[in-house]
Formats: sequence, structure tokens, C-alpha cells
Amino acid sequence: MTLMTSQDPQFSKVRENWVTTWSQAQKGIGFFPVNDNDHTVAYEIPIQNTGDRVALTLGNYYSEVSLALASVSVSLDKDSGFKPVTVNGSESFSVDACGLVKTDSIAMLVTSGTAIYVRIYYPDQPQVNRAISGNTFATHAERSIKGDFTKTTPLICDDVFSDTMIDDPYAVKYGESLIESKTRFTLTLQGVDVHTKTAGGTIVAFGDSITEQGHWVRPTQEKVAEKLGAGYSLVNAGISGNRLLRGFTNLPRRTQFFGLAGIERFAHDVFEVNEQVISVVIALGVNDLHQPGTEAQFPIDELPTFDELVAGYQHLIKVAREHGSRVFLATLSPFIGYTVAVKNEEKEAIRKQINDWIRHNREVAGIYDFDALLSDPTDCTTANPLYGSGDKLHPSPEVGLAMSHLIDVTAFKA
Repeated sequence: MTLMTSQDPQFSKVRENWVTTWSQAQKGIGFFPVNDNDHTVAYEIPIQNTGDRVALTLGNYYSEVSLALASVSVSLDKDSGFKPVTVNGSESFSVDACGLVKTDSIAMLVTSGTAIYVRIYYPDQPQVNRAISGNTFATHAERSIKGDFTKTTPLICDDVFSDTMIDDPYAVKYGESLIESKTRFTLTLQGVDVHTKTAGGTIVAFGDSITEQGHWVRPTQEKVAEKLGAGYSLVNAGISGNRLLRGFTNLPRRTQFFGLAGIERFAHDVFEVNEQVISVVIALGVNDLHQPGTEAQFPIDELPTFDELVAGYQHLIKVAREHGSRVFLATLSPFIGYTVAVKNEEKEAIRKQINDWIRHNREVAGIYDFDALLSDPTDCTTANPLYGSGDKLHPSPEVGLAMSHLIDVTAFKA
């Protein structure tokens, strides 16, 4: 993997005052129909931090070929004032296979609680090179008619940017269940960094759909802003369906739409994408237990043992320590009833062992007992019906707030 970092002196000289204000973990969406070749894509990105410069992170993590970008621009206004974004002074550049680019910094006064607007123009390039690294939890994504609108206003939008979906039964099923996301894929744009007046750090939430949906992350971001100050941020590196130990066994990298295994993506999604990571919250492992045996893509022999899961967590803890980051672990919430029952007694026994191991872990800076909060008090193997979204796995926004109440954000910088 190639990691390309801008040589802009304004970026490198004061690196300690940079914080990642927004980022997301990419996954492979090569099965899905979005094709941005010869289109301009516009994104609205929320800003957590006040500062005087910004830089973008552009990722191609799930592709094994390079991605060409003809023009990228950024503005404080949705419809005007777009400034060119460069890498080593060039307005057109490529992002290497399995890699990312940190752009040169751009002078721009940004304010916490506002947004910036990013436009990316993809030139015509072979189908194999098209952008396939992204996510489906974007907000306010717009795709233009054919052409470069990175410096032209207004953006003229269209919906003619789709290919035919590849006939993989599971991908078709997954894509149809997320039909709206075909128009809100966030491709290539992986992070936004801000140069702040005071030094601080980035906290990363690393998990699966319970993290990615943001119900506990968003209120915790508000607490970070309130209690830690302008130099600190919390970003979301969750991927729906993600597992600690495995990706899809039989799918190529570009189509890993539940993401690579947590142990494989951790260093990249946490420490290479984000600036000055001081703490990471690991809330991953539910899918390792509930998925095996429920679909043809997840054979039951993929069910891990207790020892294998512990080894996976210990690997993440070791990597975080090597990067000077504090680690916080979350217990695994119940999942019985979410999907078809396959060896549920065995799965539940492993979940109980893992949660006991987490609760007694002394290697990490702290633990959050999401299981104790989310479990039905009359049957700890299932989710509390009063505390969920109704699917017996995912919490509701209101419950996400209760999960956030378990988190003392001041411990992130202790």
C-alpha cells in the first residue's frame, strides 16, 4: 500500500496542530452501479473544529489500480467561491492502488458547526479504474451531468451515472435494500483535516453498523466539543457488516462491501487516514458471531473461537499502542432474533466469554458496557425491546444517547 503525504510546508511544519474534523472508513463498492467517470460529484461535509486551513484525504483503498482525479475544489459556499485543491502543487493527480493522498493545505477560515463543500471531477478512464472505494452513509451528495463543474457554478445535476449491477445475488439483495444510497455514495473523499489554533487530537470510533449509524457517535461528538475544546474531534470509522477477523472469503478486494477484516483495516482506517489520533474506541465483534451460518457467504465454519477473537482484539491494542494511542473497548451487545438461528447457544456462550474478558481487561484505558445497557433484563441473551430500533440488534437514536452517557470524554486525553 502506498501512503502519499503532501509536502506542503504549511501542512507538515505545524502538523501537531492538525486534527481530522470528518472522516469515514471506506469499503469496496465494485458490485454497485455508481460510475462517476466524466461527472462532477459534490459533497457537503460537516465541520467539528474552528481553524484557518483545511486539507483533504482522498482514498482508493479498495482498488488494485490507480484512480485519476482531474480536478478537486473546495468552498465555504455550496454554489460559489470554489478554490482548487492541489497535491504537491498539481491540480490533477492520481491516487495509487490501495492508497490515499493527503492534499496540500488550503487557506480557509472554517468554524465548528458549519460545513464545507467539496467537488471532485473524474475524467473518463477505463472501467477498471473507476472509483469504487467509498461508503453509503453520505449526506447531501450530488452528481452532475457530464462535465467538469469543480470551478463552474451552478452544479447542474443529473441521475445518469449508473452501470448495470453485477448479478451477484447477495450484492443485488444488499443494493436493493439500500436503493436510496445509489445517489449518496461517498466515493474517494475519505477525510477532512483542519489546522486549529491550539493543539489537540482526534478520537476514532472503530466498529460496525452500530457505530456507523452514528447514534452513539453523534452525541459523543457534542460532548467532545463541549468538554475537550476546539482542538479535539471524534470521527466515525464504522462499517456496516464489518467483522473483526474476516472479510468476505470469496470476494475480491474491490467488492468487499462489508469492508476488510478489522484486523486488516485498523491501521489504515484509524492511523493513516486521521491526524493526531490520541484515542480509539473499539466496538467490533458482533458480526463475527452472528453472521456465520446465516447466509451462503458466511459458512458456519467461520465462527471464531474465544481465543481467536481475543487474539484479534490484542492485535488492535498492540497496533494502537505502537501509534501512541489510548484504547477503549466496548462489550458486544445481544443479537439473538436479528437473523436466522444457527448455533445460537454456542454463539451466545462465546459472546458471554468475550464480554467477561472485556470487562476485566486491564490493558486498555477503559471499557464501555454497551451489553449491560442494551440487554433485556429478563433475558440477557436478547436486546431490550424498549431500547432498540425494532430489529433486535441496532439501537435507536434515543438509545444511542444513553450509550453516549456511558462515555467520559475527558478520559480520551488523560
